[in-house]
Amino acid sequence: MNKSPYDILAKIAKFVKRYAICILFIVALRFSIGNNNDQTWLVVQYPWGAVRVIDTAGWYFKFGGSYWSYPRNWQVEYDKEFSFKVVFNDGGSAIMNAMVRFASPMTPEGKRKFHQLFGGNEDAVEAAVWAHLSDAMKSSGPVMSASEHQSSRRGEFTALVQDQLQKGLFEMKRLSKTLQDQYDDKGKPITVYATEVVFENSTNEQRVARASPLTDFGIVITQFSITDVCYDDQTQKQFAQKKEAFLAAEGSKAQREKEVQERLMVEERGRREKAETEAIAYQEKAKAVINAQREKEVEELNASRKLAVAQLTKQEMETVAQQELEIARMAKQRAIEESEAQIILASAREKSLSLGGAISEKDQILAEIDSKTRIGVARELSKINVPQFIISGANDGAISSPGASSSGSVNETLMNVFLLKQLGVLPEIKK
Repeated sequence: MNKSPYDILAKIAKFVKRYAICILFIVALRFSIGNNNDQTWLVVQYPWGAVRVIDTAGWYFKFGGSYWSYPRNWQVEYDKEFSFKVVFNDGGSAIMNAMVRFASPMTPEGKRKFHQLFGGNEDAVEAAVWAHLSDAMKSSGPVMSASEHQSSRRGEFTALVQDQLQKGLFEMKRLSKTLQDQYDDKGKPITVYATEVVFENSTNEQRVARASPLTDFGIVITQFSITDVCYDDQTQKQFAQKKEAFLAAEGSKAQREKEVQERLMVEERGRREKAETEAIAYQEKAKAVINAQREKEVEELNASRKLAVAQLTKQEMETVAQQELEIARMAKQRAIEESEAQIILASAREKSLSLGGAISEKDQILAEIDSKTRIGVARELSKINVPQFIISGANDGAISSPGASSSGSVNETLMNVFLLKQLGVLPEIKK
Protein backbone atom coordinates (compact mmCIF):
# COMPACT_ATOMS: atom_id res chain seq x y z
CA MET A 1 0.00 0.00 0.00
CA ASN A 2 1.47 3.30 -1.08
CA LYS A 3 1.83 6.02 1.53
CA SER A 4 1.16 9.61 0.77
CA PRO A 5 3.79 12.33 1.40
CA TYR A 6 1.66 13.62 4.20
CA ASP A 7 2.02 10.32 6.02
CA ILE A 8 5.80 10.41 5.64
CA LEU A 9 5.99 13.97 6.97
CA ALA A 10 3.81 13.03 9.87
CA LYS A 11 6.10 10.18 10.83
CA ILE A 12 9.18 12.46 10.62
CA ALA A 13 7.52 15.06 12.78
CA LYS A 14 6.58 12.39 15.26
CA PHE A 15 10.24 11.15 15.32
CA VAL A 16 11.67 14.66 15.76
CA LYS A 17 9.22 15.38 18.53
CA ARG A 18 10.18 12.17 20.32
CA TYR A 19 14.01 12.73 20.00
CA ALA A 20 14.14 16.54 19.93
CA ILE A 21 16.17 16.81 23.12
CA CYS A 22 18.86 14.42 21.84
CA ILE A 23 19.10 16.21 18.54
CA LEU A 24 19.38 19.60 20.18
CA PHE A 25 22.11 18.25 22.48
CA ILE A 26 24.13 16.88 19.54
CA VAL A 27 23.82 20.12 17.60
CA ALA A 28 24.79 22.17 20.65
CA LEU A 29 27.74 19.88 21.31
CA ARG A 30 28.86 20.18 17.68
CA PHE A 31 28.99 23.96 17.82
CA SER A 32 30.52 24.05 21.34
CA ILE A 33 33.49 21.67 20.79
CA GLY A 34 36.37 22.15 18.36
CA ASN A 35 39.50 20.16 17.44
CA ASN A 36 43.04 21.46 17.03
CA ASN A 37 45.85 19.55 15.25
CA ASP A 38 49.52 19.58 16.19
CA GLN A 39 50.61 21.81 13.26
CA THR A 40 48.51 24.81 14.32
CA TRP A 41 47.58 26.88 17.33
CA LEU A 42 44.34 28.77 17.97
CA VAL A 43 43.07 31.97 19.52
CA VAL A 44 39.48 31.60 20.86
CA GLN A 45 37.37 34.59 21.90
CA TYR A 46 34.23 33.70 23.88
CA PRO A 47 30.95 35.66 23.72
CA TRP A 48 31.56 37.14 27.15
CA GLY A 49 34.94 38.61 25.95
CA ALA A 50 37.42 36.15 27.37
CA VAL A 51 40.33 35.20 25.05
CA ARG A 52 42.14 31.86 25.19
CA VAL A 53 45.18 30.58 23.29
CA ILE A 54 44.91 26.88 22.37
CA ASP A 55 48.47 25.57 21.91
CA THR A 56 47.86 21.82 22.28
CA ALA A 57 46.43 19.21 19.96
CA GLY A 58 42.94 17.74 20.68
CA TRP A 59 39.41 18.79 21.59
CA TYR A 60 38.54 22.10 23.21
CA PHE A 61 35.33 23.92 24.20
CA LYS A 62 34.48 27.06 22.30
CA PHE A 63 30.88 27.61 23.53
CA GLY A 64 29.89 29.57 20.47
CA GLY A 65 32.99 31.79 20.57
CA SER A 66 35.07 32.91 17.57
CA TYR A 67 38.44 31.30 16.82
CA TRP A 68 41.42 31.97 14.55
CA SER A 69 43.93 29.34 13.46
CA TYR A 70 47.64 30.04 12.80
CA PRO A 71 50.29 27.60 11.51
CA ARG A 72 53.23 26.94 13.75
CA ASN A 73 55.67 27.16 10.80
CA TRP A 74 55.34 29.16 7.61
CA GLN A 75 56.91 28.56 4.23
CA VAL A 76 56.51 31.36 1.72
CA GLU A 77 57.97 31.61 -1.80
CA TYR A 78 58.35 35.15 -3.11
CA ASP A 79 58.51 35.12 -6.92
CA LYS A 80 56.96 36.72 -9.96
CA GLU A 81 55.32 39.96 -8.82
CA PHE A 82 56.73 39.44 -5.30
CA SER A 83 60.33 39.03 -6.46
CA PHE A 84 63.05 41.51 -5.43
CA LYS A 85 65.22 43.84 -7.51
CA VAL A 86 68.74 44.19 -6.14
CA VAL A 87 71.21 46.81 -7.38
CA PHE A 88 74.94 46.15 -6.91
CA ASN A 89 77.75 48.68 -6.42
CA ASP A 90 78.85 48.55 -10.08
CA GLY A 91 75.39 49.57 -11.33
CA GLY A 92 74.37 46.06 -12.33
CA SER A 93 71.07 44.73 -11.09
CA ALA A 94 69.29 41.42 -10.72
CA ILE A 95 65.79 40.13 -10.09
CA MET A 96 65.81 37.54 -7.31
CA ASN A 97 63.27 35.01 -6.11
CA ALA A 98 63.43 33.84 -2.49
CA MET A 99 61.99 31.23 -0.18
CA VAL A 100 61.53 31.95 3.54
CA ARG A 101 60.60 29.57 6.37
CA PHE A 102 59.78 31.15 9.71
CA ALA A 103 58.15 30.12 12.95
CA SER A 104 55.34 31.95 14.70
CA PRO A 105 55.76 33.08 18.33
CA MET A 106 56.46 30.37 20.90
CA THR A 107 54.99 31.80 24.11
CA PRO A 108 51.26 32.32 24.80
CA GLU A 109 51.86 36.03 25.34
CA GLY A 110 53.69 36.28 22.03
CA LYS A 111 50.95 34.38 20.24
CA ARG A 112 48.26 36.67 21.60
CA LYS A 113 50.28 39.76 20.62
CA PHE A 114 50.81 38.23 17.17
CA HIS A 115 47.04 37.75 16.90
CA GLN A 116 46.44 41.33 17.99
CA LEU A 117 48.81 42.57 15.26
CA PHE A 118 47.52 40.48 12.35
CA GLY A 119 44.05 39.38 13.43
CA GLY A 120 44.31 36.00 11.72
CA ASN A 121 45.20 37.51 8.34
CA GLU A 122 47.97 35.25 6.98
CA ASP A 123 48.46 37.44 3.91
CA ALA A 124 49.31 40.33 6.22
CA VAL A 125 51.97 38.19 7.92
CA GLU A 126 53.54 37.23 4.57
CA ALA A 127 53.44 40.87 3.43
CA ALA A 128 55.20 42.02 6.59
CA VAL A 129 57.96 39.47 6.07
CA TRP A 130 58.25 40.47 2.38
CA ALA A 131 58.61 44.16 3.27
CA HIS A 132 61.47 43.61 5.69
CA LEU A 133 63.12 41.08 3.37
CA SER A 134 63.01 43.62 0.55
CA ASP A 135 64.83 46.17 2.72
CA ALA A 136 67.44 43.60 3.73
CA MET A 137 68.14 42.52 0.14
CA LYS A 138 68.35 46.08 -1.17
CA SER A 139 70.75 47.12 1.61
CA SER A 140 72.92 44.03 0.97
CA GLY A 141 73.32 44.63 -2.78
CA PRO A 142 75.82 47.55 -2.63
CA VAL A 143 78.25 45.44 -0.57
CA MET A 144 79.51 43.75 -3.77
CA SER A 145 79.46 44.04 -7.54
CA ALA A 146 77.27 41.97 -9.83
CA SER A 147 80.38 40.20 -11.11
CA GLU A 148 81.47 39.34 -7.58
CA HIS A 149 78.01 38.07 -6.70
CA GLN A 150 77.89 35.95 -9.83
CA SER A 151 81.37 34.48 -9.41
CA SER A 152 82.18 33.97 -5.75
CA ARG A 153 80.12 35.91 -3.16
CA ARG A 154 76.60 34.47 -3.42
CA GLY A 155 76.88 32.67 -0.11
CA GLU A 156 78.10 35.83 1.59
CA PHE A 157 75.19 37.80 0.11
CA THR A 158 72.63 35.22 1.30
CA ALA A 159 74.12 35.10 4.81
CA LEU A 160 74.11 38.90 5.03
CA VAL A 161 70.44 39.06 4.02
CA GLN A 162 69.46 36.36 6.53
CA ASP A 163 71.30 38.13 9.36
CA GLN A 164 69.49 41.38 8.56
CA LEU A 165 66.17 39.54 8.40
CA GLN A 166 66.52 38.44 12.01
CA LYS A 167 68.68 41.13 13.62
CA GLY A 168 67.72 44.21 11.65
CA LEU A 169 69.26 46.46 9.02
CA PHE A 170 73.00 47.02 9.54
CA GLU A 171 74.76 50.35 9.43
CA MET A 172 76.75 50.78 6.19
CA LYS A 173 79.56 53.04 5.03
CA ARG A 174 80.71 53.99 1.53
CA LEU A 175 84.26 53.70 0.24
CA SER A 176 86.01 53.58 -3.12
CA LYS A 177 87.03 50.17 -4.41
CA THR A 178 89.00 49.07 -7.47
CA LEU A 179 87.38 46.21 -9.38
CA GLN A 180 89.60 43.33 -10.30
CA ASP A 181 89.91 42.24 -13.95
CA GLN A 182 87.71 45.13 -15.12
CA TYR A 183 89.12 48.04 -17.15
CA ASP A 184 87.76 51.11 -18.90
CA ASP A 185 88.30 52.16 -22.53
CA LYS A 186 91.76 53.49 -21.71
CA GLY A 187 92.82 50.25 -20.05
CA LYS A 188 92.70 51.62 -16.53
CA PRO A 189 91.12 49.64 -13.67
CA ILE A 190 87.53 50.64 -12.92
CA THR A 191 87.00 52.25 -9.52
CA VAL A 192 83.54 52.21 -7.97
CA TYR A 193 82.01 53.20 -4.66
CA ALA A 194 81.36 50.16 -2.53
CA THR A 195 79.51 49.64 0.72
CA GLU A 196 80.76 47.84 3.81
CA VAL A 197 79.08 46.84 7.03
CA VAL A 198 80.12 48.77 10.14
CA PHE A 199 81.24 46.61 13.07
CA GLU A 200 81.23 47.44 16.76
CA ASN A 201 84.75 47.89 18.12
CA SER A 202 83.98 46.23 21.46
CA THR A 203 82.05 43.15 20.35
CA ASN A 204 83.16 42.94 16.70
CA GLU A 205 79.53 42.42 15.68
CA GLN A 206 77.53 44.28 13.06
CA ARG A 207 76.14 47.59 14.21
CA VAL A 208 72.35 47.55 13.84
CA ALA A 209 70.88 50.75 12.43
CA ARG A 210 67.25 49.61 12.63
CA ALA A 211 65.94 46.64 14.56
CA SER A 212 64.03 43.95 12.74
CA PRO A 213 60.24 44.27 13.05
CA LEU A 214 60.04 40.49 12.81
CA THR A 215 61.60 40.31 16.26
CA ASP A 216 58.81 42.51 17.58
CA PHE A 217 56.31 40.21 15.89
CA GLY A 218 57.87 37.19 17.56
CA ILE A 219 58.76 35.67 14.17
CA VAL A 220 61.90 33.52 14.05
CA ILE A 221 63.57 32.96 10.64
CA THR A 222 64.51 29.29 10.29
CA GLN A 223 65.53 29.21 6.64
CA PHE A 224 66.24 31.68 3.87
CA SER A 225 67.25 30.77 0.33
CA ILE A 226 67.57 32.69 -2.93
CA THR A 227 66.00 30.35 -5.45
CA ASP A 228 66.62 32.26 -8.68
CA VAL A 229 68.71 35.21 -9.92
CA CYS A 230 68.16 36.99 -13.24
CA TYR A 231 70.70 39.71 -14.06
CA ASP A 232 69.85 42.66 -16.30
CA ASP A 233 70.88 42.67 -19.98
CA GLN A 234 73.85 45.00 -19.51
CA THR A 235 75.21 42.84 -16.74
CA GLN A 236 74.68 39.76 -18.89
CA LYS A 237 76.74 41.38 -21.66
CA GLN A 238 79.44 42.17 -19.12
CA PHE A 239 79.43 38.53 -18.03
CA ALA A 240 79.68 37.45 -21.68
CA GLN A 241 82.70 39.70 -22.26
CA LYS A 242 84.24 38.43 -19.08
CA LYS A 243 83.52 34.89 -20.19
CA GLU A 244 85.22 35.49 -23.55
CA ALA A 245 88.20 37.02 -21.81
CA PHE A 246 88.25 34.13 -19.38
CA LEU A 247 88.05 31.58 -22.19
CA ALA A 248 90.84 33.36 -24.05
CA ALA A 249 92.91 33.38 -20.87
CA GLU A 250 92.11 29.74 -20.32
CA GLY A 251 93.11 28.99 -23.93
CA SER A 252 96.40 30.79 -23.41
CA LYS A 253 96.81 28.99 -20.15
CA ALA A 254 96.11 25.65 -21.83
CA GLN A 255 98.62 26.46 -24.60
CA ARG A 256 101.13 27.50 -21.98
CA GLU A 257 100.48 24.32 -20.05
CA LYS A 258 100.99 22.32 -23.23
CA GLU A 259 104.29 24.03 -23.91
CA VAL A 260 105.30 23.50 -20.31
CA GLN A 261 104.41 19.83 -20.60
CA GLU A 262 106.43 19.52 -23.80
CA ARG A 263 109.37 21.26 -22.16
CA LEU A 264 109.09 19.00 -19.15
CA MET A 265 108.91 15.99 -21.44
CA VAL A 266 112.10 17.07 -23.24
CA GLU A 267 113.80 17.68 -19.91
CA GLU A 268 112.67 14.33 -18.59
CA ARG A 269 113.87 12.63 -21.78
CA GLY A 270 117.25 14.32 -21.33
CA ARG A 271 117.36 13.25 -17.69
CA ARG A 272 116.46 9.70 -18.69
CA GLU A 273 119.15 9.57 -21.38
CA LYS A 274 121.65 11.05 -18.95
CA ALA A 275 120.66 8.50 -16.34
CA GLU A 276 121.04 5.68 -18.85
CA THR A 277 124.50 6.98 -19.89
CA GLU A 278 125.53 7.31 -16.27
CA ALA A 279 124.23 3.83 -15.55
CA ILE A 280 126.29 2.37 -18.41
CA ALA A 281 129.37 4.31 -17.26
CA TYR A 282 128.82 3.11 -13.71
CA GLN A 283 128.54 -0.48 -14.94
CA GLU A 284 131.77 -0.19 -16.92
CA LYS A 285 133.48 1.46 -13.98
CA ALA A 286 132.22 -1.27 -11.67
CA LYS A 287 133.52 -3.95 -14.05
CA ALA A 288 136.91 -2.22 -14.24
CA VAL A 289 137.06 -1.91 -10.46
CA ILE A 290 136.10 -5.57 -10.04
CA ASN A 291 138.75 -6.68 -12.59
CA ALA A 292 141.41 -4.50 -10.97
CA GLN A 293 140.47 -5.82 -7.57
CA ARG A 294 140.62 -9.38 -8.83
CA GLU A 295 144.02 -8.82 -10.46
CA LYS A 296 145.28 -7.24 -7.28
CA GLU A 297 144.04 -10.18 -5.23
CA VAL A 298 145.70 -12.61 -7.69
CA GLU A 299 148.97 -10.69 -7.46
CA GLU A 300 148.75 -10.64 -3.68
CA LEU A 301 148.04 -14.38 -3.69
CA ASN A 302 151.01 -15.07 -5.99
CA ALA A 303 153.22 -12.83 -3.83
CA SER A 304 152.03 -14.69 -0.74
CA ARG A 305 152.80 -17.99 -2.41
CA LYS A 306 156.27 -16.80 -3.47
CA LEU A 307 156.93 -15.47 0.03
CA ALA A 308 155.80 -18.77 1.53
CA VAL A 309 158.06 -20.72 -0.90
CA ALA A 310 160.98 -18.38 -0.15
CA GLN A 311 160.44 -18.74 3.58
CA LEU A 312 160.24 -22.53 3.23
CA THR A 313 163.37 -22.57 1.07
CA LYS A 314 165.15 -20.36 3.58
CA GLN A 315 164.13 -22.65 6.41
CA GLU A 316 165.34 -25.67 4.47
CA MET A 317 168.65 -23.98 3.67
CA GLU A 318 169.08 -22.91 7.27
CA THR A 319 168.34 -26.47 8.38
CA VAL A 320 170.88 -27.90 5.89
CA ALA A 321 173.48 -25.30 6.89
CA GLN A 322 172.90 -26.07 10.55
CA GLN A 323 173.31 -29.78 9.85
CA GLU A 324 176.51 -29.20 7.88
CA LEU A 325 177.85 -26.92 10.61
CA GLU A 326 177.14 -29.55 13.24
CA ILE A 327 178.79 -32.24 11.14
CA ALA A 328 181.88 -30.08 10.58
CA ARG A 329 182.11 -29.32 14.29
CA MET A 330 181.96 -33.01 15.14
CA ALA A 331 184.54 -33.83 12.47
CA LYS A 332 186.82 -31.11 13.79
CA GLN A 333 186.47 -32.44 17.32
CA ARG A 334 187.29 -35.91 16.13
CA ALA A 335 190.30 -34.70 14.19
CA ILE A 336 191.56 -32.87 17.28
CA GLU A 337 191.12 -35.97 19.40
CA GLU A 338 192.88 -38.15 16.82
CA SER A 339 195.78 -35.68 16.51
CA GLU A 340 196.16 -35.65 20.27
CA ALA A 341 196.15 -39.46 20.21
CA GLN A 342 198.87 -39.45 17.56
CA ILE A 343 200.91 -37.08 19.61
CA ILE A 344 200.51 -39.25 22.68
CA LEU A 345 201.43 -42.35 20.61
CA ALA A 346 204.50 -40.68 19.15
CA SER A 347 205.61 -39.53 22.58
CA ALA A 348 205.16 -43.05 23.90
CA ARG A 349 207.21 -44.54 21.07
CA GLU A 350 209.91 -42.01 21.55
CA LYS A 351 210.08 -42.77 25.23
CA SER A 352 210.09 -46.48 24.46
CA LEU A 353 213.02 -46.10 22.07
CA SER A 354 214.97 -43.96 24.50
CA LEU A 355 214.48 -46.50 27.20
CA GLY A 356 215.36 -49.47 25.02
CA GLY A 357 218.45 -47.97 23.46
CA ALA A 358 218.09 -50.37 20.61
CA ILE A 359 218.01 -47.73 17.88
CA SER A 360 220.79 -45.75 16.41
CA GLU A 361 221.22 -42.09 16.39
CA LYS A 362 220.15 -42.03 12.76
CA ASP A 363 217.03 -43.94 13.45
CA GLN A 364 216.33 -41.73 16.37
CA ILE A 365 216.56 -38.61 14.22
CA LEU A 366 214.31 -40.13 11.53
CA ALA A 367 211.84 -41.15 14.15
CA GLU A 368 211.73 -37.61 15.52
CA ILE A 369 211.28 -36.20 12.03
CA ASP A 370 208.51 -38.70 11.32
CA SER A 371 206.89 -37.92 14.66
CA LYS A 372 207.01 -34.20 14.06
CA THR A 373 205.66 -34.72 10.55
CA ARG A 374 202.82 -36.78 11.79
CA ILE A 375 202.09 -34.31 14.55
CA GLY A 376 202.10 -31.41 12.07
CA VAL A 377 199.98 -33.29 9.57
CA ALA A 378 197.55 -34.22 12.31
CA ARG A 379 197.47 -30.65 13.54
CA GLU A 380 196.77 -29.30 10.06
CA LEU A 381 194.24 -31.98 9.28
CA SER A 382 192.46 -31.11 12.49
CA LYS A 383 191.75 -27.71 11.02
CA ILE A 384 189.94 -29.22 8.00
CA ASN A 385 186.13 -29.39 8.21
CA VAL A 386 185.51 -33.06 7.56
CA PRO A 387 181.94 -34.45 7.61
CA GLN A 388 181.27 -37.19 10.05
CA PHE A 389 178.86 -38.89 7.68
CA ILE A 390 179.08 -38.92 3.88
CA ILE A 391 175.89 -39.45 1.87
CA SER A 392 176.47 -39.95 -1.82
CA GLY A 393 173.77 -40.29 -4.46
CA ALA A 394 173.30 -39.91 -8.15
CA ASN A 395 174.21 -36.26 -8.06
CA ASP A 396 175.53 -36.14 -4.45
CA GLY A 397 172.59 -34.06 -3.21
CA ALA A 398 173.67 -31.12 -5.35
CA ILE A 399 171.37 -29.28 -7.65
CA SER A 400 172.54 -29.87 -11.21
CA SER A 401 171.34 -28.71 -14.50
CA PRO A 402 169.12 -31.03 -16.53
CA GLY A 403 171.05 -33.52 -18.68
CA ALA A 404 174.38 -33.24 -16.72
CA SER A 405 176.33 -36.51 -15.97
CA SER A 406 176.72 -37.60 -12.34
CA SER A 407 179.68 -40.08 -12.75
CA GLY A 408 182.35 -37.44 -12.12
CA SER A 409 180.92 -36.48 -8.74
CA VAL A 410 180.86 -40.10 -7.57
CA ASN A 411 184.48 -40.69 -8.58
CA GLU A 412 185.62 -37.52 -6.87
CA THR A 413 183.80 -38.55 -3.68
CA LEU A 414 185.44 -42.02 -3.65
CA MET A 415 188.86 -40.56 -4.26
CA ASN A 416 188.46 -38.13 -1.38
CA VAL A 417 187.37 -40.94 0.92
CA PHE A 418 190.42 -42.97 -0.07
CA LEU A 419 192.81 -40.10 0.60
CA LEU A 420 191.26 -39.40 3.99
CA LYS A 421 191.58 -43.06 4.84
CA GLN A 422 195.24 -43.15 3.78
CA LEU A 423 195.97 -40.13 5.84
CA GLY A 424 194.42 -41.79 8.88
CA VAL A 425 191.70 -39.23 9.23
CA LEU A 426 188.90 -41.65 8.51
CA PRO A 427 188.63 -44.97 10.29
CA GLU A 428 188.46 -48.25 8.49
CA ILE A 429 185.20 -48.45 6.60
CA LYS A 430 183.31 -51.52 7.60
CA LYS A 431 181.29 -53.32 5.03
